[in-house]
Amino acid sequence: MVVDNGMSRVSCLSVPGLFLLLACAPATGGAGGDEGTESDEGECVGQADCACTPGGGCDPGLVCEAEMCVPEGGEADDDTGESDGDTGDGDPACTENGCMCDGSPGSCDPELVCDEGICSPNLCGNAVADDGEACDDGNEVDGDGCDTDCTFTTLEVFGGGLHTCALIEGGRVRCWGEGMFGTLGHGNTEDIGDDETPASAGDVALPGSVVSLAAGGVHNCAQFDDDWLRCWGSNIYGQLGNAADSDLGDDETLEMLPGIAIVEAVSQFESGSFHNCARLVTGDARCWGANAVGQLGVGDTTTIGDNEPPSAGELVFDGTDGIERVAAGVWHNCALTVSDELICWGRNISGQLGYGNSQSLGDDEPPSDAGPVDVRPGALPNDASISAVALGGGHSCVLFSTGEVLCWGGNEDGELGQGHTDDWGDDNDELPSALPLIDLGGVATAISAGEEHTCALLDDGSVRCWGKNDFGQLGLGHLDNIGDDEAPADAEAVDLGGLAISISAGGDHTCAVLADYSVVCWGNGAAGRLGYGNVDNIGDDESPSAAGFVEVL
Repeated sequence: MVVDNGMSRVSCLSVPGLFLLLACAPATGGAGGDEGTESDEGECVGQADCACTPGGGCDPGLVCEAEMCVPEGGEADDDTGESDGDTGDGDPACTENGCMCDGSPGSCDPELVCDEGICSPNLCGNAVADDGEACDDGNEVDGDGCDTDCTFTTLEVFGGGLHTCALIEGGRVRCWGEGMFGTLGHGNTEDIGDDETPASAGDVALPGSVVSLAAGGVHNCAQFDDDWLRCWGSNIYGQLGNAADSDLGDDETLEMLPGIAIVEAVSQFESGSFHNCARLVTGDARCWGANAVGQLGVGDTTTIGDNEPPSAGELVFDGTDGIERVAAGVWHNCALTVSDELICWGRNISGQLGYGNSQSLGDDEPPSDAGPVDVRPGALPNDASISAVALGGGHSCVLFSTGEVLCWGGNEDGELGQGHTDDWGDDNDELPSALPLIDLGGVATAISAGEEHTCALLDDGSVRCWGKNDFGQLGLGHLDNIGDDEAPADAEAVDLGGLAISISAGGDHTCAVLADYSVVCWGNGAAGRLGYGNVDNIGDDESPSAAGFVEVL
């Protein structure tokens, strides 16, 4: 714009959308708006294809680009007469505050954001989720759901037998549900989530930052940033691995929680109802806790961890094919080897080990004696590999790299998703590979098994569950089992109120983390394990979305 103050004409640059005056300087000479402005040296200033005023101003309809006045949306010609967005002396296109941008990387300076086509200051903290921000709660507190950099606070949720825990960005842990035995880690046996939210109870006081977590039946184990594995809660079978049988977390807080003597470094671990198994960096596996049916895989039924450290027990696969990861069910385990084979051991009353019989394994022989489970149906491509293993109370499931799922073992309530209730794997001719792949109606990216139900996360962010549904743990708003006389694809996807990015099935409840890291839980609400501040079941006569989000943070 041009302002006449009665003494001299002043050329100013105003950029639409900005509430600031970028330049306003008096022009030297000239009085007519149509004749332009000349400098003391006789050169035009402020007009089209003329130099900008000393303050960077131009006549109406023009903007100052590369020190030349050009029409808005145009570019100045460089020294060669070609318009290429450069100033002609190698300077890049305008990326500073007030410059136009298209949102592509580098279209604005690093400290700026492209807001409605204009490079503008990053307004993170103004309580408005501007372009480029995932969230903005307007405060300077990290870890409350929206961090100070305007990104969501990330978290994972782990369903235990009677409780639920969340591992929060920064290594924090919060647990809710049944507090008996000190499972929730607050130095008492009070339930959490039955008449308060998990957020109101706060973090578990632990000796450091947690990097990975597992929830067992009524205990938990965590690996810390010092690489030590530590467990708390019920210790009736030595599952805490501290050479004792006293619970931890029931009448003491856990700031001084001791590490477990495993000797070898742990790379991955899972917890069953009353036992744990860890994959060691050596490629071996070590288990401790209850062992009545050989679930520790050491060739006997002696409990380990109640009066000796886990390191005193035998390695499960010492000297055999290396282990990629371990999975723990209620009373049985499986290990995925580096050669993509599955070996299972422990309780086998329903054929959940997959060997075509109902004999327990690991109670008087090493698991490796049984060899790999035949889990690949003929319809599976030859190059398909096992991506994940999920174990329930009496059934086992694998997720293949193709996104397909197969389950075997106990099937009283349709846990196998085959449209019938016959167990599979307990007779000679019943190998898992003889079953058809489960019809999920989509491609699975993750699976999780509860005691008698299973859920799959599909690649479109939807969740499908099947099996037992006596508490609404399938999340369908009714109590009918799914998979007993229909395929999971025939049922509705769970109404979560958003797209899921992870799932975890507990004993008879299920939780999902949505794309914005909000948490939804459904199923058995006893003791507050769903975290809604009550003990109501969710999913039995309403959708999980009707309950809203669990206040974790």
